[in-house]
Amino acid sequence: MRTRSTATIAIAAVLALGLAGCASGSMDSGTAAASPAAATSQEAAQLDLTGEWEQAGAAGEGNASIQSATIVDDTITVYWINDGEKALYWAGTAELPEGAEGSFTFDSENDTSKTDTALLASSDNTKTFTFEDETLSYEVSALGETWTAELQQTSSTPAAAPAAEESSTSDVAVTIGGASFSEDYEGAPVIVVDFEFTNGSEETANFMTSTQPQAFQGGVELDSYAYVEDIDSSATMTDLKPGASISVQVPFTLRDESPVMVEVSELFSLDGALLDSQEFDVTQ
Repeated sequence: MRTRSTATIAIAAVLALGLAGCASGSMDSGTAAASPAAATSQEAAQLDLTGEWEQAGAAGEGNASIQSATIVDDTITVYWINDGEKALYWAGTAELPEGAEGSFTFDSENDTSKTDTALLASSDNTKTFTFEDETLSYEVSALGETWTAELQQTSSTPAAAPAAEESSTSDVAVTIGGASFSEDYEGAPVIVVDFEFTNGSEETANFMTSTQPQAFQGGVELDSYAYVEDIDSSATMTDLKPGASISVQVPFTLRDESPVMVEVSELFSLDGALLDSQEFDVTQ
């Protein structure tokens, strides 16, 4: 993409017309004016979406968040914005079609290396963006609703990525200690994962309402509602004062004998960063 803004193009066009008017009296009769086709081609070549874009109004009924986008180097990154905080929604390609003019669409390919670890990011493989009447629009689905977000360019200079995308901080600390194997009350095989939870916040907190533990086999999430004897399930709801720690066990019903990937993240984290992860061999 070229980095010349739409405003710069408009000013250049006005100056060019003014100079052409001043010089028309001395122009040779044999000099031909630029054809409409050539002017259109030049405008298409100068079209540039690079910069910052922001939505006007709320994102869907009852949703106080809005969305913004940064377009740079043939990529587009879309964020949720709520009370000044940014959370990743989309990261993908932004290749304009050949000869793009005043109205066009382009399909953005999801950069899953960024969106897979973001809690509020879209899981779509592609997303279609439409540019028309100086507005960039696309469909957004969240909280059971789907609506069209419409963004206007606010700057032709891309902003730096938010700090939340570079590093993550958390008010809780969780480590995965190990795992054992058992059966639920119906005899189904279960893996019981040990977690060590520390409340690093300034308020009372517990494991259940602060973290999101998950287990996967073959990339498919396992059920974590299994009932297993000799497990103190109440520990997950035990409140801790700031700085206190507790050991918690969470059972997951196994689907087969493939390896189990266990991950745990903060429940209300905007960036979805993992606090810990570990893979377990079911056949050992």
